[in-house]
Amino acid sequence: MSIVTNLTEVAADVFELRLPIPFEDGLVNVFLFADGEEADLLDCGMNSEESVDAIRRALAHLGAKRLRRLVVTHIHPDHYGAAGTFAGEGLADLYIHRLEVPLVNPRYVELEHLVGEVHTYLLVNGVPPDEAEVLSNSQRALSEVVKTAEPSVQLDGAELLDMGRRRLRVEWTPGHSPGHICLYDPEDKLLFAGDHMLPDLSPNIGLHPQSTPDPLHEYLDGLKRMAALRPNTVLPAHGRPFSDITGRVNALVQHHVRRLDQITEIVDGEEKSAWQVALDLWGVRNNLYEKRLALQEGLAHLQALAVEGRVTKTVTPSSVRWRST
Repeated sequence: MSIVTNLTEVAADVFELRLPIPFEDGLVNVFLFADGEEADLLDCGMNSEESVDAIRRALAHLGAKRLRRLVVTHIHPDHYGAAGTFAGEGLADLYIHRLEVPLVNPRYVELEHLVGEVHTYLLVNGVPPDEAEVLSNSQRALSEVVKTAEPSVQLDGAELLDMGRRRLRVEWTPGHSPGHICLYDPEDKLLFAGDHMLPDLSPNIGLHPQSTPDPLHEYLDGLKRMAALRPNTVLPAHGRPFSDITGRVNALVQHHVRRLDQITEIVDGEEKSAWQVALDLWGVRNNLYEKRLALQEGLAHLQALAVEGRVTKTVTPSSVRWRST
């Protein structure tokens, strides 16, 4: 990929760089903020040779001799993967929300405990034992494209960060990940949305061993808070920039409302596992990654319905079951 076609100035001294990834639409958007011989970076792609080289060539193209700070929206591999290549002692300072920090080592370094925890989670939610074994081990492949780094700053949300020549506000938007953040530029009304708000897709909102207990309600609340900022331009991590945040938020909210209603009908009159609900809703998926995402997404909606009192959730050491109230 050439720098010319994949590096675009989206605002004064702010450059979008599109990096290759093996899922979504095949690309993740990261953002470079130029400041003379220094620059700051929002997200860093996977730790692949092609992706790392593209960032280094982009920095050179902008005349930046030093990467000053790396801000990560969340620790999924296409956003955090190259953190250890660009941040750390003698390198850039890493800024990340504090709720993401404890997720890193179990997910990418000390995998065995999390693999076991995910295996149990899959079984109690109705996944057949042979598929649970395969799905619980699918996490291992992701650690190969991630190089971890210790954070220099742990964020809470509401901080003001200097990125390039701009001052941006950290907006905590949990749901897709517990410590997901967006960055907002109030002067030019730019929202760097990460995976919180995408122009064409609904990001995966999943209930799983590393999620918060009610991610869907948190996600919907975050959408409304970001819409209230009334940005002129939303710069997402996947897909193209867009301007109609009100329309997009309304579409995303309605999407989840419809899904909640669908799931209520699926569990009406018959107690089911989340795995059965996911199969009824989306059908059989062959892709391992999609299978886990479907289960997690179904569980997030079931949990939201239980919180609202629209379904009942029954638990034992060996199973979690759901039924319409």
